[in-house]
Order: sequence, then C-alpha cells, then structure tokens
Amino acid sequence: MPYISQSFIDELPNQVDIVDLINKRVPLKKSGSDYRAPCPFHGGKNSNFAVNAHKQFYHCFKCGESGGAISFIQKFDNLNFVEAIETIASECGLAIEYDSNSKPVDPRFERYRLLSQKVGEFYTAQLRNSPAKDKAVQYAKARGISGAIAKRFELGFATPSNKDLLVHCENNEQEVTDLKTLGLVKEGQYGDYDFFRDRLMFPIHNTKGNIIAFGGRAFENDAKAKYLNSSESVIFSKSKELYGLHHARKYSRSMDYMLVVEGYMDVVALHQAGITKVVATLGTATSPEHLKILIRTSNVIVFCFDGDDAGRAAAWKALKITLSVIKAGATFKFLFLPDGEDPDSLVKKESAKAFEERISKAQPLSQFLFEHLKAEVDFDTIEGKTLFLEKATALIKSVNYEVFQQQLLEGLAQVVDQSIDQVRSIADQQKPQAQESAKVYTELDMEYEIPNEVNLSSFSGYDEHSPVEYRPVFKKTNTKGLMSKMITLLLNYPTLVEPTIEVRVRAIENSQVLLELVRSAQMDENISQSELIEPFQNKQGIFKRLNQLRALEPHLSEIQAREEFLSILTTIENQQKAEHIKASIHHAHTLEEQQQIMEGILKGKRKA
Repeated sequence: MPYISQSFIDELPNQVDIVDLINKRVPLKKSGSDYRAPCPFHGGKNSNFAVNAHKQFYHCFKCGESGGAISFIQKFDNLNFVEAIETIASECGLAIEYDSNSKPVDPRFERYRLLSQKVGEFYTAQLRNSPAKDKAVQYAKARGISGAIAKRFELGFATPSNKDLLVHCENNEQEVTDLKTLGLVKEGQYGDYDFFRDRLMFPIHNTKGNIIAFGGRAFENDAKAKYLNSSESVIFSKSKELYGLHHARKYSRSMDYMLVVEGYMDVVALHQAGITKVVATLGTATSPEHLKILIRTSNVIVFCFDGDDAGRAAAWKALKITLSVIKAGATFKFLFLPDGEDPDSLVKKESAKAFEERISKAQPLSQFLFEHLKAEVDFDTIEGKTLFLEKATALIKSVNYEVFQQQLLEGLAQVVDQSIDQVRSIADQQKPQAQESAKVYTELDMEYEIPNEVNLSSFSGYDEHSPVEYRPVFKKTNTKGLMSKMITLLLNYPTLVEPTIEVRVRAIENSQVLLELVRSAQMDENISQSELIEPFQNKQGIFKRLNQLRALEPHLSEIQAREEFLSILTTIENQQKAEHIKASIHHAHTLEEQQQIMEGILKGKRKA
C-alpha cells in the first residue's frame, strides 16, 4: 500500500474546517470566539470542551484532551493515523496525494469497492421497494430490529429471484465479471445466477466504512444454510475482518472493552440495546490477525460464547491462539452465557444494564485456562495432577509476554500447591505448544488401522500452519497422508467444496470418508464441523480420528485453503494415474503391448 504524501498530511489542517468536522460528531454551540460542548472523551454535562476555528484546535479544560483535526478523528472514531486521514479526506471531498515513489494502488480495489457499495444500495432498495419485501420486513420486526438500527447497519433484502442483482448490472459487462469475482454471481449449469436469494442482507464493512462483502440470513430457522457469507476476494478475508468494528468505533464514546460474539444478529441486537462495543467473527474461528486488530482497538477483550460444549470448545481454541499474541497492556476475558441463550436472546430477556454486568464479571483468561484443564483430568489423583501440570506448563510456555508468563506460572503453583521453583522446573522440561507461526505442512508419524471399519486410506495429520504465500508442491507420498490433509482442510473450510469436486473424489480409490464429507458440505454450505462428522458417531475409530483432525487449524484464507485442497486432489489423481500405468505395463504380456502403452502415455503428454 502506498504511503500518503507528507506534504498532503502537513497541508490537510488548512484544507478542512475543524468545527464542521467535530460538529458532525459532537453538537457544538457558539460561545464567544470558540465553540463549546460537553467533552466527548471524559463525559459530563458541563461544556468544558472548546473548539477554536481560527487555530483549528480543540481542548478540554477538565481532562486535558487536545489536538487538531487528525488527532480528534483518531480518538473519537477509534482509528489509526492513516485511517483518520482517509476519513477526513473522504468527508471533505479531498483527493489523497500519495508518495510518487511508492507502488500505485491496484485499480481493481477501487472498482470492487464501488461495485460492493452499489450492490449494498441495491439490497437496501429491495428492502424498501421489492414486492416480496414483506417477509424481510416482518422478520426484522420479529427480531426486534428498529428502522434506525437497520439504517445504521445498512441492512437489505436479497429477493427470491435468481437474477435480480444480475439483471440490475447486466448492461455493464465489467460489473458482471466483477460480481462473479466477488462471488455475488455464480455460474451454474443453466446459466448465471445470484448467490444470495431470499435472505436478509448484512453488508460487511472494513474499518474505513467501505462495504467489502455480504452476509445473508435465511428467514426459516430450519434452512440448510442459515447464514451465508460472500466468497473471499482480494478485498475481503474472513480471518482479517470483524463484523461491526466500524460501527463499534463510530458509535462508542470509549473503548474500555471490546466484546467478541459469534453472529451478525448478536451485534445488531446489542446495538439495539445500546451496547455498541461489540464485533463478530465472520463464520470462522478467531485468528491471530483478529486478535492483533482487537488489541489495537481496546485493552480489554471479552470473548462471548454459549455455555454448551460447542461454545466452550470454541472458547478454548480462542484461548490457545490468544496465548501466543498477548502483550503488555492487553487483558482477555471469557463470558459464557446460560444454556440455550445467545447475546441476541439474552439481552431481550434481561436489560442492557444486566448484560453489561455480565460483561464486567467475565472470567479472566488465567481462570478459564486452569479450570478447563482441571476438568480434563482427575485432579484429585497424583496422576491427574501430573497430567494437569504437563498440559498447563506446555501452554504457558507458548506465551511470549514474559511478565504474563511468569504470573501464569505463579498462579499455577498456587493451584497445585507447590513452590514456584518446582513449577518452573517442570515448565523448563516442557516444549511449548505449537506457536501461531508459518510452517510448511509435514505429516504426523501416526497412522491408524481401524479393524472392521471403512478403510479410511486417508489419515496422517499435518502441522497446523502454512505460509501466507505458500503454494504446495508435494513430493511423492502416500495417499493416506494427502487425504488426511484434505479432510482437515474440508473440516475447517466446508465452503471450499465445488460441484466438480464430488465427481473427482468419487474416482479416487478408498475415499469413502472424504466423499461422504464432501457430499455433506455440498448439501449445506454453512455446515458446522460437528454436523460434518456426526454421521460417523457409530464408527468409533473413524469418529475419533476425525475429531483429532478437526482440531488442527491450517489458518489459511478461504482462497488459499481451496487452492491447497485442489492441489492435493490433483496430486492424488496424478499418483493414482501413474500407479494404473505401472500396473498396465506390469501386466503387459509382450514387449509390443508395453510399447503400445508407452505410446499412449506419450500421446497424452503431447495433448496436454
């Protein structure tokens, strides 16, 4: 990304009116030569906050906050320096000047952004004007979404028709091509069609407020895919975006905490209740990139999960990722809701004040860490306590923030009633759990033979991480290991399944488990890991191995995961083809038959 020209930064305060800029966010009243208002940073009712139009400067006489236009937008909108400049320039109609020595911006980005905004406006218009809008309007009302909140989040409606969006853009060939690139229009057997149909639409914004993708909610609770997200693209990566972050920064006066929930409706419902410091991950597990963004936004991050087994499993994944990125000044907590409740339902039953009280009493990371591990062992026995110590110290060793690591070790010593020196001695013998770093795939040593079960021909795990730009080139290896990698990718990214994949997997020998997973993912684009492996519950060996593989997280983007999956699939196909050729040559009875086979191979290569 190019750097903003220093001359533009220096000249910006002379190009804007700080009074107009602040007045959009804080209503100002003329008072002598200044403009006054209650301070937006420390609160209160007195007009201690003064803005001087001549000096282009603001100052609070109570808390001391002061600065110019860029400083105000940074603090009030919770933006970094570059984001603040871009926001000011956008609001004031200024064209940002970039350093001529830096790389120019890819023109596709602006084209995709403008098209996404156009699509968002189309969906919003459908919610107002479509003949089929009643279903969407009634659903929104039933969920308690007011008109003001719908406008705040720019909610829309994807009509039941297959081609309304496509027809809306059909006169612009470039836009149709870009709609396909962004995954908003798909190519099917009977022609192109809209990806989102008959859904309440949630635009996904980046931190600047630009629409970069969409989520769609089905109106029926028993729909196969209750939620759908746009495909990943050059402007949208699920692991790097948080739904509602732009709105949290815009509508929150302070960022004393940030609540992380699991769904769009949770964010919207909490805003409806007046709780605005909230974001949601986009149908994926919390990633290291998410955490880095959150730490820049607030010093206190509160993860909110359902209190059931699935919720606690998701929370444990988030904790393990958090350990490796936590740093000075950052505090992480975990809030578990009553069984059967989510933020949307609970905030409606309780008051916003009661829900915020829950947030304030959220469980500290250290407490959740120790309690979760204690529940996994028989803590009242020497053997159980030993296992607890080994698990805890291995996790604590993955903490890079030395002060916090030391505090965790001291807390662990208290839990097991041993001296800190004893616990540190045990920790020194432990290898830290896998860090969130980039590593090339490697096969695990273990393979499984499951008697009296389906022949998996598919399992040998792999290391959890892969470089961002890593494009796999696999050496000759056994099919078990490769299919194991495919299963792990599929369990973590069910949406990577395309219509042609089932046909290709079906042609692979001994791929029954993988094939069944592919079929399940194809039937429900938003299927969960638990739902994917549920059909194997009665086959204990397979079910156990699938649970082990689902725990491995590649931490790739959706696009990278699809490329990896297809690359592995091609490798298996080529290996299988080579084995068949070898077998044909081996069974050839005469030299002439062998020559015919070799000629066929050479012809195939020339055609390729």
